[in-house]
Amino acid sequence: MEEFWRKSVHFGLGLWDFTKEKVEGVVDEMVKRGEVSQQDRTQAVEEIIEKAQSEQQAVFDRLKELVKKIIADMGLARQADLESLEKRLSALEQELRNRASEDRARQNQGAPRH
Repeated sequence: MEEFWRKSVHFGLGLWDFTKEKVEGVVDEMVKRGEVSQQDRTQAVEEIIEKAQSEQQAVFDRLKELVKKIIADMGLARQADLESLEKRLSALEQELRNRASEDRARQNQGAPRH
């Protein structure tokens, strides 16, 4: 049974695009070789699928953390950082437009009329 678990873990780690049919095929081969009994077949299929999904999620989570660390180490800006800068830039641009309008209004008030 230990061999069964070892193989199911390798199955989960090595197979990213798996279907129930593929898992059933692997388990059927294990039944033929006597590694799994016919009566344990259904449970084995379910356990392998659960284990594979769990392992897959663990790998994805680890990759996500690694990518975050790499980005942080490289000093790259995150999307939230860029959005914050865009908002600040927009506010500054608006402030400049407002000041320019006020300056033009003041100049027009002081300019001699013809």
